Amino acid sequence: MQGKQLRKLEAELWRAADQLRANSKLTASEYSMPVLGLIFLRHAYNRFQKVKAAVEKTCPYTPSGAAGAQP
Repeated sequence: MQGKQLRKLEAELWRAADQLRANSKLTASEYSMPVLGLIFLRHAYNRFQKVKAAVEKTCPYTPSGAAGAQP
């Protein structure tokens, strides 16, 4: 993703967050919990992607689902 595309995406996400906050009738403390949950899930996904290859090497199952099969 290029810089211009990234800035456009960021602006769209901010607009969406503002719409959600304005139209959800949630207080700041109520609104923060789902948002923090999403942030945590994204962080966990990013961390997993960094170690995915190592995890797959030690996994007894291949991506095709067949136990013991070699790709």
